[in-house]
Amino acid sequence: MRIYFEPPLEAPSFFEKIKKIFKFSVSVGKYQFKNPALLAKIRVRNPHERKFYDPFPIEIENEIKNRVEGVIYDGIELLKEFVKDVNPTTPNVLITNRLIATFGEDSRYHLRMIVMGPAAVISFKGIFYAPAKDVGYYLKYSLGFEEKVDMDVEKVLKMLLLQFYAFYEYGEIFCKDEFCFLHNCHTVCELERVKGLCHEHLELLRRDIEFENL
Repeated sequence: MRIYFEPPLEAPSFFEKIKKIFKFSVSVGKYQFKNPALLAKIRVRNPHERKFYDPFPIEIENEIKNRVEGVIYDGIELLKEFVKDVNPTTPNVLITNRLIATFGEDSRYHLRMIVMGPAAVISFKGIFYAPAKDVGYYLKYSLGFEEKVDMDVEKVLKMLLLQFYAFYEYGEIFCKDEFCFLHNCHTVCELERVKGLCHEHLELLRRDIEFENL
């Protein structure tokens, strides 16, 4: 497996521990998107519409200078661009600070922690922003108080990498067991509930995973 971090994001200090959950080699490198005009084009401009427009010159300039705070990108298109630069015969993951979203069946964009296909893009910021919070959080936010979300980032990154690997290697798409790492979590409460792998997925991943390191 090859894991890339998009600068200025760097591998967190605990990432060496995450690499050790896999029995095979996991290498880490840097990745930089090469087409700022494409990045500017695939920005989400309307949460209720999946359309892409030719970007303004200032938007391209902002991409070149990395002035992208608060920008949301279409996750599918961002993944397509990443896939162009990697070898799909091995699992590749990009971890970025960009916010990503996908367009749902309810005709609106939703923030995502991960988008998967021949490779995967994980949004580091999305770990904090994508999962739905409890009602109290939104009430405080509406009153002008932004409560800090206490997130176990190490656990969530493990979960996302395992989900992609199970999908890439075995075509396994999520798990109904709400305590399993392969469960498709949409809320902070669901993320907190996840504990490890269920029996079915322990068996599936037995030859790939060092279970004592989960």
